[in-house]
Amino acid sequence: MKVWIVNVGEPMAVDPGVERKLRMGLVADRLAEQGHEVVWWTSTFDHNYKRQRYHKDTTVRVAAGIELRFLYAPSYSANISIARLRNHYLLGRAFARAAASTPEHELPDVIFATMPIVELAAAAARFGKAHDIPVIIDIRDLHPDIYLNLVPKALHPLARRAMDRLYRELRTSLKLASGIIAIAPSFLRWGLQHAGRTQSETDSVFPLAYPEIEASAAEVEAAAKELKSLGVRDDRRIIWYVGTFNRWIDLNTPIEAARALAQSGREEYQFVLSGSGDFDEQWRRLARGLPNVVFTGWIGVPHIIHLRTISWAGLAPYRPGFLTVGNKLFEYMAGGLPIFLSIAGDAKAIIEANGCGIAYSGGNADSLLSAIDQLAEPDVRSRMASNSRNAFEEHYSANHVYGEMVRYIEHLVTRSVGVAS
Repeated sequence: MKVWIVNVGEPMAVDPGVERKLRMGLVADRLAEQGHEVVWWTSTFDHNYKRQRYHKDTTVRVAAGIELRFLYAPSYSANISIARLRNHYLLGRAFARAAASTPEHELPDVIFATMPIVELAAAAARFGKAHDIPVIIDIRDLHPDIYLNLVPKALHPLARRAMDRLYRELRTSLKLASGIIAIAPSFLRWGLQHAGRTQSETDSVFPLAYPEIEASAAEVEAAAKELKSLGVRDDRRIIWYVGTFNRWIDLNTPIEAARALAQSGREEYQFVLSGSGDFDEQWRRLARGLPNVVFTGWIGVPHIIHLRTISWAGLAPYRPGFLTVGNKLFEYMAGGLPIFLSIAGDAKAIIEANGCGIAYSGGNADSLLSAIDQLAEPDVRSRMASNSRNAFEEHYSANHVYGEMVRYIEHLVTRSVGVAS
């Protein structure tokens, strides 16, 4: 079976310093292990580090059964910008042109496209429809709805009209899809609503999942020494955040909670914030002078292994109103950490159903402080830590989730062939 993956935004094998793969990288590996051929269409522009990998369309074979096809798209420096919208629009057109020139014998048996990018998913769906190839759309974020969070509610009708082209592309991709999958139940309901149909046997939920990660004892020891030199203290109750410092994350509230703890003399807690991004300077400035906040910058696998060993809890501090189920939850679960979560929706349902975290009100430092006090009660932390690791092993390990996804893809292709014959 030949599978086209159409996805942008994940680390690629050609990127420097890549230590772990995300959803599509792990699915691609699983497909190749099962003897399938994978062609992964993506962008020359690296969204995470805002750099061009190549300056023209480029094909690279990175492993047996896995080929990367980079489509040239112009750069952008800000995530919310006209330049990024132009990048997405041109990327959709670049895929349509490149796919149209594919010889008949190289056409895939199935196309697996992720949402976002809306234009790219729509182009993939149109191509699949034109060539009688089944198309799966995987919903990761609620684009373009997500942009409505950036404007006051009173302006939502105007903003929707301004994004009318994007909504048309959204509906096109979902209406033409042979199967819709999503990372959470509410995301699937959202997709089916835009597709204008009820759920069928080809629609399903596959949560995000996290792989087991490894490093040598020497690497972990070196990472521990480096983190200690930055001020990380393993004799404190570490509340740890790891991820990108972007507009969808709220570190203001944890920093204000840290300030309140410091002012009240509660020295047993330390906030360790790992990552970087557009808000790095702003949050470092806000935390300046606080003895219980440490910024580590970007960290590697050995640092992650050490921090999840010594941390007291993981922090998932999303902006109020932003609904997602991010990788962070499952990264913390893999380390057996209880989770402090700032949003409602599917993410809250997951931590509550598994008894592995406490939700607080996003933007409210007192609410986070209350959650910290709840976790500090006798036996609560040990129980939630055990539940967290158990939930990961039973439901959210990459081996389990992405193995099921591969079987889903195989079944959909078999079903499509049967219908066609």
